Amino acid sequence: MTFVAPTTTPLGDCLARLTAALGRGVVAATPLLVHPARPWWRATPDDLLARELGLSFSERDGVPLVGANAAGAALPYPGPVLDVAAASGACLVVDRAAFDAAGGAGPLADADAAAIDLCLRLRARGGRVVAVPGALALDDRAVRPGAGAVAPAVVRALADRHGPRLLPRSDRLRFAITVAAPSPKVAPRWGDWHFAQALARTLERRGSSARVQPLSSADDPAVRTCDVHVVVRGLARVRRTPGQQHVVWVISHPETVTAEECDEADLVLVASERFAAHLRARTSTPVAVLLQATDHHRFRPFPPEARHAHEVTVVAKTRDVLRPMVADALAMGIRPAIYGNGWERFVDPALVVAQYVPNEELPIVYSSAGVVLNDHWGTMREWGFVSNRIFDALACGAPVVSDDMPEIAMLFGDAVATYRDPKELAAAVEHLLAEPGEARARAQRGREAVLRSHTFDHRADALLELLAGLR
Repeated sequence: MTFVAPTTTPLGDCLARLTAALGRGVVAATPLLVHPARPWWRATPDDLLARELGLSFSERDGVPLVGANAAGAALPYPGPVLDVAAASGACLVVDRAAFDAAGGAGPLADADAAAIDLCLRLRARGGRVVAVPGALALDDRAVRPGAGAVAPAVVRALADRHGPRLLPRSDRLRFAITVAAPSPKVAPRWGDWHFAQALARTLERRGSSARVQPLSSADDPAVRTCDVHVVVRGLARVRRTPGQQHVVWVISHPETVTAEECDEADLVLVASERFAAHLRARTSTPVAVLLQATDHHRFRPFPPEARHAHEVTVVAKTRDVLRPMVADALAMGIRPAIYGNGWERFVDPALVVAQYVPNEELPIVYSSAGVVLNDHWGTMREWGFVSNRIFDALACGAPVVSDDMPEIAMLFGDAVATYRDPKELAAAVEHLLAEPGEARARAQRGREAVLRSHTFDHRADALLELLAGLR
């Protein structure tokens, strides 16, 4: 089968040479494309120079690039038949049997995208695609900047269909980690963003590469061409990419996760034993328990600072409700120091210390607190998702009082005081403040439990082991 674009003129025995190149594993061949001698009013510095001897794939800062081999070279261009990653839509001869076995022409309307897509499918089946320097064809398409690279829209379409196959093989496993934050502008104020950043740093210390992006960037070619896409699941689903390992890590909002989404993934990770068991009965995809964790390099004890020294500290957003831990504290006459936005409509504004605390400053806030209060959203408590706040605060050696759920005692023993009603909350806070030695001893036991089993080092190692098992 021969494909020739309207702007391409094969010269001499070009097509015969391409046909002769087929066989012995070669299933597609493309010529050396040359810029024609254009009329003076259209002339360019590239006229009568090589435009393309097949295409190659590369990357820059993780972004896939499709480049033209030999672009700008003078003629005659020497060299043997060359194995290439793909060819553009200008001129391509394909073995008919291999074409049919690969599924024929793809759905992409752009000629370059369709040709590269076909070459990728041919190569995925073990076929070779070659460029033949001795076969010449004039290509009168407009000169494209970037050494003949295809348009960014073509790269995006290809990344969407082929994922990691669009990048050269790498010894490093490439991770993309997508979080629920809607845009880069607000991402630093989302806890999931820092959660993902900590995971990425840990994976990179283990020899992988990792990039973190908000939901708005989940479809970027740099994300779609990573080897593994880890979706730290928030409220929105992220679709998978062919050829890419797709991992869904459910750390919140379990009520929004569907069996269909799990079926689409290669691996589902769940920060709850209870919810993992629930999902295993509803999907054939492997489901593993991977709890939340702390970045112990950041969250560690610091000397208390006076500006953050409060008997009772709350670090939380309201999410437009008066959260139970604050409502219960106020009902018992406890006036917590609050870090987080949206609280002025629910509490005395004098209680709000700051609307926002940079993540790197949180360890000082926790280390300076007499007691840190914690609660869980209803669905998280119902399904046994232990808040990441507990892991972080304990890692800093801070005493924690939390709403009651059985998983807390299972993970931390008596290190975290728990309550079931406002009176028990007040009693726990009063006791820990009256017995600071005991409070710190319990917190230290909690810190030891976190360092023993619940850091991102533990989570990254478990993730890599699970992925290796899938491969």
